[in-house]
Amino acid sequence: MSNIEKLASQNAPEIDNAANEAASNESNNDIKKMKQNIDWTALMGNTAVAQPKTIDPQVVIDIFTSFLSIPTEVNVSFKNDEGYLKMTVNMNFREKFIRNFETLADYKLVACTVAAMGGTIPAPEGYLAEEHKLEASDVDPREDLFVQFLNSPFRCHIEPDFVSAKGERFFCASFAPGYRKVVRFCLKRTEELENVIQRFINDAVHAA
Repeated sequence: MSNIEKLASQNAPEIDNAANEAASNESNNDIKKMKQNIDWTALMGNTAVAQPKTIDPQVVIDIFTSFLSIPTEVNVSFKNDEGYLKMTVNMNFREKFIRNFETLADYKLVACTVAAMGGTIPAPEGYLAEEHKLEASDVDPREDLFVQFLNSPFRCHIEPDFVSAKGERFFCASFAPGYRKVVRFCLKRTEELENVIQRFINDAVHAA
């Protein structure tokens, strides 16, 4: 063995250790870079606690006080806002101006609005004095409200289906608590909804 080969053989362990250390350092640097580049917040999700949704008291006051101005036409409709019931109120005042309101709602607010449409206008202070907790529903909150309207004294007017651009069919119906005062529903046709509608029609026919 030559002197060069002996020297290389003697230094081989140190060279291996140095190479391993260099590789380890390079690997650690890569890991540090990865830690800097990874969006850990996005991976772990937003840990902030979701704030409960509430009804804006000013909108409630505006709706009830607007009824005091005696609108000549009122249209009410509903949306499903991530499991919360959202109510839209459109008021026409002798075709001179229109007021539009949109608010989260509970059944009590809907009932007060319907009463106002029928001529019995509640004081907003009475509604706001009570606690109104809103909880998201796992199902469309409009469906239960629609069933309550079906069981109310108001006549149900079944309108033509609305068909979306995707070909989805929506059942549409309206109720009239007062003259030119209309509450409208437009719900996606499901098997459960079909059964509810059919039972309602059968009961109406037999009652007649």
